[in-house]
Amino acid sequence: MNEIRLILAASFALVLAACNGPNSRYEEFGDRVNTEGFGHRYAQPENLDELVIGPDDTLNIQIANNPQLSGNQLVRIEGTITMPFVDQVKVAGLTPTQIRDKLEILLSPYIRDVTVQVVPVNIQSKNVYVIAKDLDGDISVGKVPVTGDMTLIDLLVDANGGFPAFSDDCHVRVLRGDPMHPKVLDINVHDMLVNGYMAGNIRMLPDDMVYFPPDFWGKLTILTRRTTRPIRELSNSVRGISTAVDLLEDGKIDSSGRYGGYGN
Repeated sequence: MNEIRLILAASFALVLAACNGPNSRYEEFGDRVNTEGFGHRYAQPENLDELVIGPDDTLNIQIANNPQLSGNQLVRIEGTITMPFVDQVKVAGLTPTQIRDKLEILLSPYIRDVTVQVVPVNIQSKNVYVIAKDLDGDISVGKVPVTGDMTLIDLLVDANGGFPAFSDDCHVRVLRGDPMHPKVLDINVHDMLVNGYMAGNIRMLPDDMVYFPPDFWGKLTILTRRTTRPIRELSNSVRGISTAVDLLEDGKIDSSGRYGGYGN
């Protein structure tokens, strides 16, 4: 038992040291610098309505007149599925339409007049990240899956299980786009819901980061407790999210949404 406690204590000390260490400058990352999709390999372009498929998504693939070759396919971690005749096919980073066209080309030497239909049936790779800061200054992070046509109001309901009490001046900030030149949307939720200014009810896009200031709901532990997934799921996103919070609070993003720090 003492050994376990020592290991936990050492791990906690390493986490604290990592949080308090110096920040890296963009030029230190070289070709690996994060310039799109907030670090995700298969990002969803802002101007693309059709969903981009990623690992852990499930596709239903139907090959006309060949039911024995049809069925559900899970996109593996390396971004591939396994198809008859052609074995592994890379589909991550493509839309369902692009996957359909690719499969029809690959299968055409084996199936005459092949017709393929690709339908996403379970999407796990696309999320909106919720960043909440309580009155004590502690930051909590959670994620909400993007399912269908999600708006900001949908996110508020999904994240909190209902509407909280809103103050007269409660703003949320949505961070999206190119990490080196992000777009920041400042939305007054009270004005939107009470006064009917619904232009702020924007459609949420995969990889959006939504920041709730300390005074939004007072202490936001209820929201983050309901939305936070196991910490291992967030390990790939913590660095980008911490940077996002710094940008939002340090004034390094101007009113036009352009980043004024490194990389300009």
